[in-house]
Amino acid sequence: MERMKGCQIMKLDEFTKEMIDEQAFIDMAYIYLEELGKEMDLYSIIDKFQEIGGYTEKEIENRILQFYTDLNTDGRFVSTEDGVWGLRKWFTVDDINDKIAPTVHKFEVVDDDDLEEFEEDEEALEEDLEEDEDIDEVIDDEDIDTADLNIEEGDTIEDDYGDGEEY
Repeated sequence: MERMKGCQIMKLDEFTKEMIDEQAFIDMAYIYLEELGKEMDLYSIIDKFQEIGGYTEKEIENRILQFYTDLNTDGRFVSTEDGVWGLRKWFTVDDINDKIAPTVHKFEVVDDDDLEEFEEDEEALEEDLEEDEDIDEVIDDEDIDTADLNIEEGDTIEDDYGDGEEY
């Protein structure tokens, strides 16, 4: 057993199946990462739990959702990359700003000139849309020039619906 700050901490490999069944994955992840002393991807952590607990795929699936939720809400952990987790205590504020904060997307503040240009573009787009609305008007039969269709007086056209109606 390891000795840390006056208390004995068991290594994850020393846990019995019963101990693992009773332990929350989040607490086991803390122990495991503490042992490793380095960041680990989520799937490797889960694989380790499955290995030492002898869990089937179905059994492990039942616990993964809660574990992932706990990882995201427990202040002891920090995601350093896509799917890679470490212990927050390993990182200084500068580390967190450099390594983790860049994943937060920033946006640019628009100045007055950019705003005016945007409004002009928006007005032009609205005018184009108004012109397009005219296309959607219903066309009456009288408005259709059928001279080029070679339709003679008395010819009938059947619809594609098969209802026998003629037009």
